[in-house]
Amino acid sequence: MPTERSHEISLDVAVADAFPLFTPKGEESWVPGWRPSYIEPPGGETVPEMLFRTGDGDETTFWTCLAFEPGLHHVRYLRVTAASRIAFVDVACRAGGPNDCIVRVSYRFVALNDAGLRYIDAMSPDAFAAMIEDWRHLIGTALSPRAQSAPIS
Repeated sequence: MPTERSHEISLDVAVADAFPLFTPKGEESWVPGWRPSYIEPPGGETVPEMLFRTGDGDETTFWTCLAFEPGLHHVRYLRVTAASRIAFVDVACRAGGPNDCIVRVSYRFVALNDAGLRYIDAMSPDAFAAMIEDWRHLIGTALSPRAQSAPIS
């Protein structure tokens, strides 16, 4: 049975600047260790049906972009971690004001086996909210004036 989780965060950045942070290339600037292996297109441009891989071992995950609507500040991915689970990931940004935005992150998990069930059970509503709140913190740190003056590795 699918399990859905959603959480909203507020970012102190204009929606037009926030939305690109939720593309695979954009996440490279704020997600520690996020280094996708781009399959198609090989340059990693975000386009519908792009393909890329993250993780290794049982956590090897293949991703594709199902919808990319920059004008609407919306992107939707399908991620397949074949050893345990599938998830649909939906990110929608909207302006909260001229220099801030609200980001709604939704995951729809489907377990493929007992390992997937355990993973999803551990991703309680509180655990999911904490994960997305951590995104807010990581993005805020990456966008801070000090971080912007230093290269992001």
